[in-house]
Formats: sequence, structure tokens, C-alpha cells
Amino acid sequence: MKTKLAIILALASTGAYAQFPAGVAPGNPGASVAAIAPKLSAPEQGAFKALEVATQLVESRIVQKGCAPISFKTTVVADEFGNTHATIGANNASEPVQFDVTYFKSKPNFGRVYTVEGTGGFLNGTEIRDIRGQGSYNIGSSIQELTTTWTASGASTTRLDPFRGTVIKDYARLPATITSVTVPTGFDDAGAELFSPVINYGYQQVTKLDYVQAKYWQQSLAWRNDGINGGTFWYKTKAAGKNNCDIEVKLQGDANDTSFNQSGTVAVLGKDVGSTAAGKSGQ
Repeated sequence: MKTKLAIILALASTGAYAQFPAGVAPGNPGASVAAIAPKLSAPEQGAFKALEVATQLVESRIVQKGCAPISFKTTVVADEFGNTHATIGANNASEPVQFDVTYFKSKPNFGRVYTVEGTGGFLNGTEIRDIRGQGSYNIGSSIQELTTTWTASGASTTRLDPFRGTVIKDYARLPATITSVTVPTGFDDAGAELFSPVINYGYQQVTKLDYVQAKYWQQSLAWRNDGINGGTFWYKTKAAGKNNCDIEVKLQGDANDTSFNQSGTVAVLGKDVGSTAAGKSGQ
């Protein structure tokens, strides 16, 4: 049986997506000496919540219009308290989708809670409105949960259908003794060695009209400024639902204890582009 350390070290293998071993679901990061509590900063917490929302909005567009490849320009900016503004839309869109993640409350030995609210906008013709949500992190940020609701227009009608997305994720930070993880392909600093990056595995699902439509398996790698740009790399594999359809997130810029300011893309990669192993294991 693979040890947790071996699973984490698999993240360091070569290739753009080799950091995310398909079909391998690690155990609770807190139970392993090979990883430590991520202790995400407030800006990182808010930014990652915003990216969860952004990708789920894209998932609803896939439900409504299918899985044709498309890329959405995305910007996420968070202040020292975790209050975050996010924008996602097609290049040069006149009305991209905009929403805010706001620090709501915290409690000693419990964690922090954030709310989500936004009037919406358009994802390349798909109208998104009425974005609302709430979710938390536990102490140490090793677990995140989030529930979000919104509406989205269909392929052949302007009627807005109700959607709901739920997220449950584990986070862990690799210790400084693991030095073989590098910035993935497609980033300005590709190949640079990373110091204590954060990894994340987990599932999330999206429903339409109260009926579940799809389940996604997410794997991620995020790093702070340390002589290079900060970066956020997520890969979501559709684990259940119609068609295989992968989503890739690549953002870079600033990430530290007091701020998060990154821009990049959330891209729908189309059908049958990623490994189906993770999907088969999750069905």
C-alpha cells in the first residue's frame, strides 16, 4: 500500500498534470507526518472560496450549453481580512460575472465563515444572476466547505434556471523538506522550485432544479511569492454526469499573508481530454 508520503511525492513527478495522480485519493492530511496544516492566510481563504464559486458557475454553463472548449479571463483580489472581489468572463466581455466573498465571522477553536454575494453577469452568452453562498474553514484551514446558489440561462431560452453547488475539500501544506515540487507548465516561472506549496484534493457537485447534474474531482497546487510570482493551479475532472469534461484554472500574481491579487484563466478543456481514472473511481 502506498504511504501518504509517497502519494504526496507523486505530486513532484514531471509533466503538466503529473502533480495530480489520477484516481489516488489521499487520506486526511492531518493524519500524516508528511504534510502539515496549511494555515491559509485570510486572503488565501477568501480567494480560494471565490475560485470555487467561479468554477461552479462555469460548471452550470456546461450543464446548460455543453462542453465545448472555451477560456474565461479571471481576476481574484483579496484584502488582509479575506474580503474578495472576483471577475470572470470571456475576453473583452461587456458584462463579465462579478461577485464578492466577505469575511462573516470567526470563533476560537472553530474557524472562519465567509459569505458570497453577487449580481452576476455573462459567461460568453450564458446569463448568471443571484449569486449567494456561505462556507467555512476549520482551524488550520485543513478543511473547507461551501454551499452556493445562483441562476443560469439555458442554451435556447433566456429563462434562468436555479443551480446549487456544494464543496468539501482537504488542504495540506508540504513541508520545506520536500523540495522536488516545481511550478507547472504554463506559468511564467515554470520549472522553478516551490517552497512549502499547498495541495488540495476533494469533491464537489452541482445541481439544477434540485437534481444533481455532475460531480467533479478537484486537485490543486498553490504557492506564495518567494522570489517568483505566486500561483494557483487547479484541475477538475468530471467524475460523474453526462460527458467527460475537464476544467483547468491557472492564475498568477501576488499571494502572501496580507493580500492576494492574481489573474489568469478558467478554461473548459472539452470532452475526453483528461484522465478518466479518477472519474471511474468516484462513481
